[in-house]
Amino acid sequence: ELDILPAEERTYLLEELNRTEAEYPSDLCLHELFEQQVRRTPAAVALVHEDERLSYGELNARANRLAHHLIALGVRP
Repeated sequence: ELDILPAEERTYLLEELNRTEAEYPSDLCLHELFEQQVRRTPAAVALVHEDERLSYGELNARANRLAHHLIALGVRP
C-alpha cells in the first residue's frame, strides 16, 4: 500500500465526508421513501454512472419495469 495523502486528509476524506447519517421515517419501507423523492424531484439527477445520468423519474420507471418483469417471471417476496 502506498500512502499518497497525509493522514489528516485521508481521515477527512474517508471518515468526515462519509458522515451522512440522517433521520428518516421508520414506519416506511425504502421503496416508499424513494417514491416520495420521485414525486418531490422527478427531474433531479438520482444516479450517475460514467457518462450516463438518470433522473429520479427515469430511475423509477426503470425500476418499475424490472419489478413487473420479475413479477411476470413468478418472483415473489
